Amino acid sequence: MAGLDLVRPLTDAESATFTRMLTAIRRKSGRNQLRTSYFDSKKRLDKIGFSIPPHMRDFAVAIGWANKAVKVPARRIRPDGFTLGRPSKMLADLDEVFGDNYFAAVERMAIEASLRHSVSFVFTTPGDTAAGEPDVIVAARTALEATAEIDTRTNRVTAALELVGRWEALLYLPGVTLRIQYVERQWLVTRTHVGIVGRVTCTPYVWARALDRPFGYSRISRPLMGFTDMAVRTMLRQEVNAEFYGAPQRALLGAEEEHFQDATGKRISPLDALIGGVWALPNTRDEETGDLLKPTLQQLSQATFQPHGEMLKTIGLMVSSETSIPVGYLGIIHDNPSSADAIRASEADLVAVVEGELDSIGMSRVDLARNVLAVKYGEWTPAMEKELRGLSAHFKDPGTSSKAAQADAGLKFTQTFPDGDPEVAMEVYGLDKGQIERMNTYRKGQAGANRLDALLTAAKSSPAPVFSDAAPAPAAAAPQG
Repeated sequence: MAGLDLVRPLTDAESATFTRMLTAIRRKSGRNQLRTSYFDSKKRLDKIGFSIPPHMRDFAVAIGWANKAVKVPARRIRPDGFTLGRPSKMLADLDEVFGDNYFAAVERMAIEASLRHSVSFVFTTPGDTAAGEPDVIVAARTALEATAEIDTRTNRVTAALELVGRWEALLYLPGVTLRIQYVERQWLVTRTHVGIVGRVTCTPYVWARALDRPFGYSRISRPLMGFTDMAVRTMLRQEVNAEFYGAPQRALLGAEEEHFQDATGKRISPLDALIGGVWALPNTRDEETGDLLKPTLQQLSQATFQPHGEMLKTIGLMVSSETSIPVGYLGIIHDNPSSADAIRASEADLVAVVEGELDSIGMSRVDLARNVLAVKYGEWTPAMEKELRGLSAHFKDPGTSSKAAQADAGLKFTQTFPDGDPEVAMEVYGLDKGQIERMNTYRKGQAGANRLDALLTAAKSSPAPVFSDAAPAPAAAAPQG
């Protein structure tokens, strides 16, 4: 990335764009930080209730339901390369870049962050190959660190902002990237990087897009946060119950205050009295009637844990309904599925939710592919756009499919379409893109070896021609009529 060192103030247009996006990041920061706290199980209860003793309010109770709500569907989103209806060198370059393990890890983090905060941003920039960097570098940022502006008509990013420090940011504009720093109480442009003409190399990954919410909705919704707080309070009450259950409650009837004083008149600790080896109290007389009273010790029955467990199960069912995650994933023992069909039935809603978002994520992946190729080639031309027309992103099946079911589906496909595309058949069988590429390479090698064997066999079976130096015999004369 070519750059120029300079220090200048922002233009009016640059300042307006920068201020809008910086304000948006700061305005959403509080809610996004809250979701991060729930995701990391670090959120503290705001309201505990009168049933929790003061000395137990700091008891560490954490529930990872928000983490489950994000990670479970994120693991079901498994990118599996790209396809184009015709051979293309650009597609081969694209598969090489996206096939890198580091790139796959960055995209995985971007997808997970989009479920956590509703959107994440992937920035594509050229690397310094002289310093040993790859020619294309991708960096993922959460909504706490970046934002973008999108043209609603074309769905293209027109500007993006990446916060790289407290007082430093990168402003992405079409064809140029500005490094902005806070110097002497004002934001100044300290460096200009030449980018791709007419393009902003930033790709938003959005979960649950909507017409009125172009950056989607977070999986950590307000109802989920409320249910999590309810569950934590329930577990705290259950812990309090366990504490009292471990120390059985007793009632001493007919005792006097002097029975709990030592020889010097000091009060005896209730704990010392409780753990005393022998309880022996003298009889007392009623001051009014003079009747002899005999102190009696009674043990109070402990409260059962069942109401707390039932309430926690009820909350878990509500969380399952809100997140479309099977209740068994939440640690609630409900109906344990015993067969593959029962497991798939319990996951049907979750799979449907993920499948409904694959088009949106696939759209982001295609846009990222264009940005990667634009940075790799240093330009983005109409010819390149035309060549990649029809590019589509593929994903593995988000459901839980057994090997037997995949093999059965593949066999039925090949029987129904015996002359169909072998690659499609291998996809139905459940092979991923890497396995399909290896199969194609092997088949090409086998086809070449078979052709060579056929030529050698044909050469051995054909009679060798006979060459002679003698003059050929004259042809017989045709009979005269």
